[in-house]
Amino acid sequence: MRRKRMAAVSLALVAGIGLAACGTPSSSGGGGGGGSNSGKSPIVEAAVIAYTGTNSFEGGVTDAGVYPAAYEINQAGGILGHKLTIDPVDTRGDPADALPLVEKLLATTSNLVGVTGCGTTSGPTLIPVFNTSHVVVMSSAGEATYDRNAYPYFWRLVPPDPANGIAMAIWAQRHGYTRVAAVFGTDSGSQGDLPGVLAGVKDAHMNLVANVSLTPDQPSYRPEVERVLAAHPQVIMTESDGPTAATFFGEMKQLGQLVPIFGTQATVTTSWLKPVSGALGTADFNQYYTGIIGGTPSITPALTAYESAVKASASKVPSPASQWDGNPYSQAFYDGVIVQALAMEAAHSIKPSVYNSYIQKVTSPGAGKVKVYTFAQGKSELAQGKQIEYIGASGPVVFDQYHNSFGNEAAEHVSVSGTATVLGVITEQAIQKLG
Repeated sequence: MRRKRMAAVSLALVAGIGLAACGTPSSSGGGGGGGSNSGKSPIVEAAVIAYTGTNSFEGGVTDAGVYPAAYEINQAGGILGHKLTIDPVDTRGDPADALPLVEKLLATTSNLVGVTGCGTTSGPTLIPVFNTSHVVVMSSAGEATYDRNAYPYFWRLVPPDPANGIAMAIWAQRHGYTRVAAVFGTDSGSQGDLPGVLAGVKDAHMNLVANVSLTPDQPSYRPEVERVLAAHPQVIMTESDGPTAATFFGEMKQLGQLVPIFGTQATVTTSWLKPVSGALGTADFNQYYTGIIGGTPSITPALTAYESAVKASASKVPSPASQWDGNPYSQAFYDGVIVQALAMEAAHSIKPSVYNSYIQKVTSPGAGKVKVYTFAQGKSELAQGKQIEYIGASGPVVFDQYHNSFGNEAAEHVSVSGTATVLGVITEQAIQKLG
């Protein structure tokens, strides 16, 4: 079931299990799909992300983007006659572990055309290395430092972390809430959205009545729960790991004082939803939790193509493949690979040092440009000498001067079963205005 405005839809959840369906990270990933390729040598897109460790769910999210993209590209004859293959590299969520693996990748991989991944944890260490090596990186790193990015080979596919926090504040303001509590884990990943929440609450003239930090994986958060409840918030804005959130909100329920919970995009994951819904129970979870995610939920030819490619790539992504149909991160990673492929076609080169400057040329809007929604369509239009604007599964992929693709966000009610109801959209313009 596809996503529709103001209607219940199937939401792809970030699975923390089932990674075995993808093969081991060190194995040859392949690109999937047939299509007629010439005798030219294959080219490689590396998925550099955590497949193991505390952030292991990132591997499944990334695979559900890059493998479907490779399938679609190869079905259309590849990139300039080259078949695209995927090489998964496990960062283990630890920059110290990731760096030697990346150095090996760069030293030993022929025809490496790009990288997808390099998220918040490992990005600051790895992105400079890839940039120095003139390798294009399509990233989900959310740190504010990339808001004015200085790396020419770095491209961010999702809104910066603070933008998600500002969107949460806007959604709370629309509901007339004036008293807000922030409850965030102390880990670096959870802290990313907090500045946006604090800034948004202030700029929206709401009152921050509590700002509580949770050290992950403690047996109890009773003092923190009591501190929040004593402040009498009308809504809680939150991000932490799933077990931590389950303990905190479970103890809050025990005291009988639940209030609406707005979760960041990172909470719309199986690893968060499952433990928290278990702690609250289905009825209370469905009543109180709302997730704020990137993207504008609407059906487009690009989204249809993505869903078809995910289904065709079922053997390469965590099972069931249908869980990824609406995942905003997977859609963004898929778009990133398609954008690279179209830029190579436009540049008539697979060299990152050449095609990098064409990325904005195939994504930016402009007079006389043809809107395209698939690699095959874009490849065909380029072959006819036309200029194109790629509209992706995640929506328009418009990069600013700092190589950031921003976009809208959406508020959704997410049930324990994974069904989501889209409640409304927070536009990029509204986020930028408040931010």
